[in-house]
Amino acid sequence: MTTTNNSISQDVDFLLLAFPAFQDLQYMISVPFSIMLLVALFGNITVFLIIFTENSLHEPMYYFMSILTVIDLLISVTVLPEMLVMLWFGQQAIKLDVCFTQMTFIVLFLGMESGILLLMAFDRYTAVCNPLRYSGIITNTFVLKGSLFTAVRSFCTALPLPLLARMLPFCRISTLYHVFCEYPAIINFACARTSLSISYLYILLTVAAAPDAALIGLSYFMIVKTVLTLKSKQSWEKAVSTCSSHFFLILSFYLSTSLTLIVSIFENNIPAYIRIIFSVLYITIPPTLNPLIYGIKTKEIRLVIIKQLRKCRIIS
Repeated sequence: MTTTNNSISQDVDFLLLAFPAFQDLQYMISVPFSIMLLVALFGNITVFLIIFTENSLHEPMYYFMSILTVIDLLISVTVLPEMLVMLWFGQQAIKLDVCFTQMTFIVLFLGMESGILLLMAFDRYTAVCNPLRYSGIITNTFVLKGSLFTAVRSFCTALPLPLLARMLPFCRISTLYHVFCEYPAIINFACARTSLSISYLYILLTVAAAPDAALIGLSYFMIVKTVLTLKSKQSWEKAVSTCSSHFFLILSFYLSTSLTLIVSIFENNIPAYIRIIFSVLYITIPPTLNPLIYGIKTKEIRLVIIKQLRKCRIIS
């Protein structure tokens, strides 16, 4: 007979099963995720070092990019290595406290990424719509205060998650069809659920995700409105070039998270492996694509990369 235990007990384990219907194919499934991890690590470290060492890039816009690379690195290191181990060996038993810690860090880093994208949207709005006051508004102090506020807000919204999860009773061993510890999946597999633990998901959306998305949308509405009034083709192209890299960052982040949210709403009508794949998207796609977007769409970073490659060719 299955026994239940209070979630404070350290004896409770989660048994994570990635793709139980495709056990024989899990090695193949791990290949694209392995490539994503390598690209995320190499790409984000490269972009961070370029911004850190190149004096011409020591400006607020690139400081935000460097902060974003650090967040993407932390997300990748928190989730992807353990996920790959799970795919290689088929299953992984994870302690309750370890699972709750991973869950908290995921929400913390995703909240920070959303906040930094909002700050970058305000940065681009000021550069396009209020260029004469840009240097007076977007200062190093603004970057520091905005980043600290984002970190504190994310910490405050993520901290209740392990506390709420500990209030739930779990079976001695709970089999979780997932590749990492995600708050909605965990509360769904509890032996009993509380209205507070479920309601907090909506609180997260109301306090953090929805306001960030709305303000980013408002910023780009104002940017588009201003760009359409520009009569000079050169000014129009400069404005588009200024915002294009950030726009694609937003697209990769919010598109992947929106798809995951839609799948979560209709999870009862969707096969488990589809839900798992979409849940992985918002963890893997932004850290993988962001450094590529920096290198392709940001002219200044692209030029530095080309210069460094030419130096390496000359030395060799």
